[in-house]
Amino acid sequence: MSMKEKSSGIEQRQFWQMVIEAHQESGLSVAAFCKKEGISEAAYYYWRRKLAGGMPKSKEKSSPEFLEVVLPKSNNAMALELVLVSGNTLRINPGADNKILSRVLSALRQAGLC
Repeated sequence: MSMKEKSSGIEQRQFWQMVIEAHQESGLSVAAFCKKEGISEAAYYYWRRKLAGGMPKSKEKSSPEFLEVVLPKSNNAMALELVLVSGNTLRINPGADNKILSRVLSALRQAGLC
């Protein structure tokens, strides 16, 4: 690898790190941010995943990732909706299997969606 190629790779990493930090500070969904900035969502997700090991966690992430929610018991059971950082909504119906729900939430966390 030549010095020029190496320098280009470093600049690319720095660019995408700045893009990802700007998104985190924007408060927008990934789709809205990428559209606004004219960036491919696929490229955004690729670089976010690639840089995840080397990027410091967001300053706002000092709170726990999951909080226990205790819902009052009622005859009219309602669904619980979780809004993910991606802007998507996860609707959990009453009586959902706890083991499956735990695996779904774990997969979402590994994907960086919550």
